[in-house]
Amino acid sequence: MKITNHLFFALLFTIVSFSQNGEKNFIDQPYIEVTGQIETEIIPNEIYLNIELDENDKKGKISIEQQENQMITILKSLNIDLDKNFSILDFNGYYKRKFLGDDKVTKKKHYELIVNDGETLGKVYQALDRIDVSNIHITKTSHSDIEKIRRDTKLKALKVAKEKANDYATVINQTIGKALFVQEQATNNLNRLNGNANGIVIRGYSNIYGSRGKQEKIQDLNIKTITIAASVKAKFSLN
Repeated sequence: MKITNHLFFALLFTIVSFSQNGEKNFIDQPYIEVTGQIETEIIPNEIYLNIELDENDKKGKISIEQQENQMITILKSLNIDLDKNFSILDFNGYYKRKFLGDDKVTKKKHYELIVNDGETLGKVYQALDRIDVSNIHITKTSHSDIEKIRRDTKLKALKVAKEKANDYATVINQTIGKALFVQEQATNNLNRLNGNANGIVIRGYSNIYGSRGKQEKIQDLNIKTITIAASVKAKFSLN
């Protein structure tokens, strides 16, 4: 029991001595805490379209295969890289029961097409509308360098934090020293579309406006910019 007590006191003395002789915790020294915030707006160069072909939509009962061939021919004429930017999402058939006559299977197919700018998007809408393919909607917009842009925006936010800290210190006739603490803050990126096409500004035809939009001439479609927001909290020592 005595040995245990001696070891405990020896350990306690060592910890206290180390605390007294070691460096101060940053909380125990003068410091300034700031938050740097910045937003970067970028024009999307990846616009994801969902295209649906349905045999039931055609009055002349054009088969899915014929519709698909027409669509592929049209898209190739627009110089779209189909190997890279075009894929089948799903393919299914469903029974259409008739009171008189034979039941028939109607086929339906969904595709994903990626275009890189509003001008191409407008051409795609217009070209597919000519072959009566109008079930098209935008599911998402993004940018090919989105991760790099996010990193760069965070670095800019940290730079803003340092400049702000330096300005504050100057006002009180002091200077900032080394950074004691840096932390990324949670932020929401704005206007990145997922699901519906809400937020897209379109001059001309859009499935959002139905038949009214079809009557208008398609021009260059305007896609809202993506806003990348970053916020960084930082603490700097004060000299």
